[in-house]
Amino acid sequence: MSRFVPLAKLSDLPEHGGKLVIVDEAWIGLFKADEGIFAIDAMCPHAGANLAKGNVCDGAVACPVHHWRFRLTDGKYLDADIDRFNARTYRVHVEQDTVSVELSFEPKSIRLI
Repeated sequence: MSRFVPLAKLSDLPEHGGKLVIVDEAWIGLFKADEGIFAIDAMCPHAGANLAKGNVCDGAVACPVHHWRFRLTDGKYLDADIDRFNARTYRVHVEQDTVSVELSFEPKSIRLI
């Protein structure tokens, strides 16, 4: 059963940027953009780079290694019509200063990097 799990404080997120949260073995990138707060897989599906270190612009994050762009709302790979490179997204809930992400498992460890 899925539930929202607190992963960070809103104040932990840089303006127009990302923050990496390692939840057990999963890399989840939390992003603050003009359009809102988003969570997507932070490991680039192309080369495994940390997307949370990428530049955020126009509702997308660009991989810091090869500059592949992923839409924050749905993880769509924007540089070609190849669905196998889409990044997984997570539902986000923000209450006061707490950013929670919907997870389908009970995490054993949460590390904000």
